[in-house]
Amino acid sequence: MIDFTKFEDALNRLSEALTNTAQNDLERDGTIKRFEYSFELSWKMAKKVLREQGITENSPRSVIRKIGQLGWIESVELWIELQETRNLTSHTYAELYAKKAYDSCPLFLTEAAKLLSKLKEISASES
Repeated sequence: MIDFTKFEDALNRLSEALTNTAQNDLERDGTIKRFEYSFELSWKMAKKVLREQGITENSPRSVIRKIGQLGWIESVELWIELQETRNLTSHTYAELYAKKAYDSCPLFLTEAAKLLSKLKEISASES
C-alpha cells in the first residue's frame, strides 16, 4: 500500500498558505513554492499508483495523459497548463509568472485534492 502522507501534508500546507489573503511578496513566493512541491508530489504519487497497476510512465506529461485516459482527472489540458505554470516559476522568475502561479493555486488545490482521493481509492482496491 502506498503512503500518501507527504502528498496530504503538502496539500494541507498549501491550503494553510492560501488562507492568508493579504500576502506580501515573501508570503506569496512561499505559497508558490508550496504549489511547486505539491504539484511534484501529485504527479509522482499518480506515477506510483500507475506502477501498482502495472503501467509505467516516467515523465510528468505522460503520467498526466495516462491518468486522464483512465478518468482519474477531469481535464488533461488543465493539468498540463498547471505543469507549465509550475515549470515557469521553477526555472524562470518573473512577476507575471509569479502572479499566474499564485492565482492558479486555489484551482490546483481543488484538483489535487480530488486526485488524492482517487489515488487513495484505487490504491486501497489493489490491496
